[in-house]
Amino acid sequence: MTRKILIFVLMILLYSCKKEVDKDAIYKDLKISSENPQPPYNQLKYKIIFPDTIQLNKPYEATIVFESDFDTIIEPIQYIEKIDTTRVRTIIFYQFEPIESSKKTKGNFVVKDSVFVPNKEFSVKNIVFKEKGAFTFCGLINDVIVFEFYDDRGKRDSVHIARRKQQIFKNVVVID
Repeated sequence: MTRKILIFVLMILLYSCKKEVDKDAIYKDLKISSENPQPPYNQLKYKIIFPDTIQLNKPYEATIVFESDFDTIIEPIQYIEKIDTTRVRTIIFYQFEPIESSKKTKGNFVVKDSVFVPNKEFSVKNIVFKEKGAFTFCGLINDVIVFEFYDDRGKRDSVHIARRKQQIFKNVVVID
């Protein structure tokens, strides 16, 4: 009987004395780095082809050509015969509502549309201005590449993400 009580007390002591575990301890050894060699939102070279003066309520098309340092790593579009399973690249263009040039903004843009970009040259169609005056056409290119890293034994041990962003601005005058 005393043996049962002793085992019972021992079990209570073992299970009641729980060690507090730091839930974030598994993340303490991870090294997180942010690679931004240039100022944010100004990391790509681009050219926009869009008229300086446009007519009210008439649809226009803008052509945007850009270059990224990711172009040397992986092409924007992967063809079936050249698919790279260790790297993925996604490019998204966000078109914002035009801003009146006379109004000052605090960087709060309203997203009008977004589209995946298949190549380094793409078109934004059906751009219509519904008011006369001086406006700024605004957009953002978000170029993201995901790398899978492998250890010496060929086992995937991490995934890295790098991102480049570029704000697009074009001043236009809208007339009748």
